[in-house]
Amino acid sequence: MSNRFSPLFAGALVTMVLAGGVGRSGAALPASPASTSQTPTIGIGAGEEQPTHLSFSNIPKGSKIVQVSSHLIVDKASPNGLNFFAIQVNFPNKTWAHGGPQLVKKGNQPVQQVNWGGLVNRGGGSTDYKEADPKNDLLLIESGVGKPNTVPWRWKLNTEYVLTVERGKQVQLPAGESHKVHVDARTMWEWKFTYEPVVKDVNFPSYTALIYDSADSIGSFYLWIEAGYGSTKDEQHARWSPPTYRVEGSTEEKMATEWKRF
Repeated sequence: MSNRFSPLFAGALVTMVLAGGVGRSGAALPASPASTSQTPTIGIGAGEEQPTHLSFSNIPKGSKIVQVSSHLIVDKASPNGLNFFAIQVNFPNKTWAHGGPQLVKKGNQPVQQVNWGGLVNRGGGSTDYKEADPKNDLLLIESGVGKPNTVPWRWKLNTEYVLTVERGKQVQLPAGESHKVHVDARTMWEWKFTYEPVVKDVNFPSYTALIYDSADSIGSFYLWIEAGYGSTKDEQHARWSPPTYRVEGSTEEKMATEWKRF
């Protein structure tokens, strides 16, 4: 796993591995009932069952999801390589995006950062990066809006954070150059990612970032952890809360109460 982001989706260290749950093989375990509390209780990593991804199955078919949120506590991270703890949303137009905190090793020093970015799904995993087609992909999804996908950002272990993905306003983007390619005019939606501590701390401020996507809703979502570049999942542990989600035209936040590991 090397730094092979295309210019369109360039980010710091995170690269091919960041596809997260898209296209991963392996049978899912039986669905488990989740707590109805937002306290992070679903563990992934050291001491847990082998799979590192969670999917959620009790979402009514056809739901136009416009917001997803989950609470996260990172208990343990490797001093080596990449540690990534992310919420992932999958859009009906076959694009996806993921966001969350990272701890990476650079120049023998640990570096904290945060990521929010996505790609077109061409089968999942490394294929989505290798076969990225910026000129056409930008008609569907654009990452790095106003800032790089991945930026340095301070965060704390053993601290409860809230990760939220929510739809913003619809925007008309004119034809012109973007990410070093010419792109035709297009109509897109803002999708904002927020990463914030539950207990406010001026030394650890909230993080927000945007992507553009042509989809007006989320089709499904995952929670996961990722290791690589010398780290292993047995050196990591995180706890997630059952996600809440909101559908278009409603202010009610519903909870995803059935989940599977994969």
